[in-house]
Amino acid sequence: MIHHYTSVTALEAILHSGRLRFTRLDKFDDVLEAQAVAGIDFGSQLFASCWVKQDAEDIAQWCMYGNDKQGVRISLPDDPFEWNLLSASHQIPGTDAKWHFDNAEAPFSLDEVFGDGYLLLPVIDRSRFLKKVCYVEDVAEAYRQHVRHEGEAIVIDGYPTELARYKWNRWAFQQEHRFVLTTLRGPRRTDNPQEYGAHYSELVRDPQWHRQGALSPYIDLKFAPRVFQDIVITIGPLCSDAGRDEVSRLRDRYAPSARIRLSELQGRIRPKA
Repeated sequence: MIHHYTSVTALEAILHSGRLRFTRLDKFDDVLEAQAVAGIDFGSQLFASCWVKQDAEDIAQWCMYGNDKQGVRISLPDDPFEWNLLSASHQIPGTDAKWHFDNAEAPFSLDEVFGDGYLLLPVIDRSRFLKKVCYVEDVAEAYRQHVRHEGEAIVIDGYPTELARYKWNRWAFQQEHRFVLTTLRGPRRTDNPQEYGAHYSELVRDPQWHRQGALSPYIDLKFAPRVFQDIVITIGPLCSDAGRDEVSRLRDRYAPSARIRLSELQGRIRPKA
């Protein structure tokens, strides 16, 4: 199982939408993660969803992300997404251009590739979608080890998603694991295909297009249908009675098969005066 500490409000958004939010790297609390190397703004091209695999409850996670111990911990199977095999051509709305996919695995559908301000790239290796964060002394240097110039070309050693898994070693106490998505900048979503196509054509004509970041700060991916049968919701050690009632209400409404547990730290942490 993997675990995510969050607020009751965020739990409602997840259960109601059936989706998990990925956040653009330059929106995270660690400023050093959002690196730009060789003119490529990786901080706005890479999106991540952060989890821990440590089953024992983590007080630091409760404090930093679990609404100061008043929120919840969501526990899910290691692979909670609905995977698709992209093996077709997709015509860009409002253009004659097509994107071709040759049996590429992705935790999203073909229609979701073209998002609001971003274009999603398929996952190269499904077994590496969830990986442990590597804590280093110098994040910028770790990036430079993967990205280099060869003449006019820019070469990235390994998968670009690996870059999103480097974090300053002052954060090593988090013992974090991440799902990571790679994007290119795309047009903003519109109901007018011709308008979308015109913006797409303008983007791809720009020689700097591949170096630019996504316009949206978030991407939401669908869970696999079975996931809500396996979800475990742990109620924070300082959650109020009203908060516990709300968690039960949300479970009953959106995920009746979900299990609810009280924190093992309940009664062992004194609220601040």
